[in-house]
Amino acid sequence: MKKIKVVHIITKLELGGAQINTIYTYENLNPEEFDTYLVCGPGGILTGKIEKRDRFIIIKDLQREIRPVKDLKTFFHVFKVLKKINPDIVHTHSSKAGIIGRISASVLKVSCIIHSVHGFSFSPFQSFLKRNFFLVAEKIVSRLTTHFIFVSNDDIKVARQKKLVKDNCTLIRSGFQTKRFLKKSLNLASIRKKYNIKDKDFVCGVIAPFKPQKGLLHLIEIASMVLEKRKNVVFFIAGDGKLREEIENRLKKKGILENFRLPGFIFDIENAIDIFDIGISTALWEGLPQSLIQMRLKKKSIVASNISGNIEVIKHNKNGFLVDVFDYRKFSEKILFLINNKKERERLSNFKEDFSEWDADFMVKAQERLYLLLGKN
Repeated sequence: MKKIKVVHIITKLELGGAQINTIYTYENLNPEEFDTYLVCGPGGILTGKIEKRDRFIIIKDLQREIRPVKDLKTFFHVFKVLKKINPDIVHTHSSKAGIIGRISASVLKVSCIIHSVHGFSFSPFQSFLKRNFFLVAEKIVSRLTTHFIFVSNDDIKVARQKKLVKDNCTLIRSGFQTKRFLKKSLNLASIRKKYNIKDKDFVCGVIAPFKPQKGLLHLIEIASMVLEKRKNVVFFIAGDGKLREEIENRLKKKGILENFRLPGFIFDIENAIDIFDIGISTALWEGLPQSLIQMRLKKKSIVASNISGNIEVIKHNKNGFLVDVFDYRKFSEKILFLINNKKERERLSNFKEDFSEWDADFMVKAQERLYLLLGKN
């Protein structure tokens, strides 16, 4: 039987949910049924993990920023790569790669063009010009798209409101290896020592890249209010990015840098989560946050921003609290409430959930079924 050629295109292999599950799909699609390729831009902390693999291609001009000249060069490069591969399916991820990849595939008359929405490129927190540029671009390329994959139900609702989709969409959760998060580390003391956290410190954990989307500057305001009431609280942010210098300067200005741990990206995040007393998300917008699921698998109670994506994981007053991220006072009060109430933390922690849909192998099987269905039509 002829194999189905699938080309995944993503902007950059950063350490994030969309990137992790794209790589996992690329590595784990059934090789007896699929020939799988991965195309991306340069850089990204995960690139080294796969750069020597077969069928992995880097497009040097593909980047997140809008650069008309480079974007045109990227289009011709992607077009050339796709023409050489002659794929049956082109599957795009992220905004820039999604736009350029789908246009290239359409010009080549690829029979099946799939786009995964890991949260939209447009958001009410962006400037008017940027938000509407991406919205118009998404509307144009949506007409070129055979099928959409969404990671959250809320994004499906938004897509229908904006008339980006009709019935040509499927919900497939953003998968990762959930079994990694079902065991507890044996030596918590050594992990605390590694990150300079004292026995009496209460740890509020955040897993997020240092991007405006993640609301980390809002977290600093919230944390400063918490620290006015309790001094022995540590805010642990696992991640890194272009806002690091601004975040560090803001923390120094407020005099609370010593209450923060900024260790950068952590590849064994399942071990770091074990020293969190609670989890926090101050994200301004999300697709479907893997980090919250990971912390829930570790039975951590959560205080999270009340936004689409987060609300599909956190159930208010059942496994955590949902709060308006701009209401710093209320957000800090919910954190302090959990700091001061161990029984409440335990109640929220023990809420029962089924996260089987978020397992990476479940995700890959669901994508395989979709590819076989669409690839043969």
